[in-house]
Amino acid sequence: MSQIKIKQVEGLQVILDSLIASVTAGSVKSVYTQANHGFTPGIAVSYMDGTWVPADASSEDKLGRLIIESTPTANTFVGVQVGTITVSTWDLIPGKYYVVDTLGTGHLAEFTTNEAYPFSNPVMQAITSTTAHVLPWRPSVGVVSFDLPVQTVQQNLVPAATSGNYSATGITIQYTPYADGAINVLVNGISVLEGDGIKTSEVYFSADGGATAKAIADIAAGDQLIWNGHVAGFDLTSDDKIDIEYQRSSLS
Repeated sequence: MSQIKIKQVEGLQVILDSLIASVTAGSVKSVYTQANHGFTPGIAVSYMDGTWVPADASSEDKLGRLIIESTPTANTFVGVQVGTITVSTWDLIPGKYYVVDTLGTGHLAEFTTNEAYPFSNPVMQAITSTTAHVLPWRPSVGVVSFDLPVQTVQQNLVPAATSGNYSATGITIQYTPYADGAINVLVNGISVLEGDGIKTSEVYFSADGGATAKAIADIAAGDQLIWNGHVAGFDLTSDDKIDIEYQRSSLS
């Protein structure tokens, strides 16, 4: 019976030994060479235009591919692609997921439901405070927030007593109106005429105590309602009730 001879492929044993070592260690990792890389253990890096750079979730070209485990020299680093990694300087929360942030430094941030990065780039889950499991997950587009108008009514507001024109009421608008929209001011349930950048209507909004009237399109949160008693024909007292109706942003 003749023997079957298998030709040894050059370098095959080295590759096999590397794979076996990686599997035994619980992770797949490699040594990379890049002159003066400047990386530190624990950051995520991306491969861009032929160079490894710190990962950044603000660009799809710089999303994280590896986590730096160690930096043996100024020109080499060990990067984990998937599996267990330990970095002594980490202070992780066990069980939490970590994503690449937008600082451009490869920094990893704890994932929360309020995450608003342009791209959601989860790279690992913490096992202990210093050990994590690198995830083979693909990134996705981050949370997209849609700005919609929300009807708002500030009701039954009690004004400070006024005297004549240009009198501060002590009442301010709580939110900036949506898309420079209209505002309806009611005194005891009756709409009054609002000044649009002028001080000669029954009421106007001001950011400087009444000295200057704001254009309706420029009214912002915190602007004060000013009362013209001579124009309206009466002054306000604490017995009066004021409502302000407008739309605000759903993101306010």
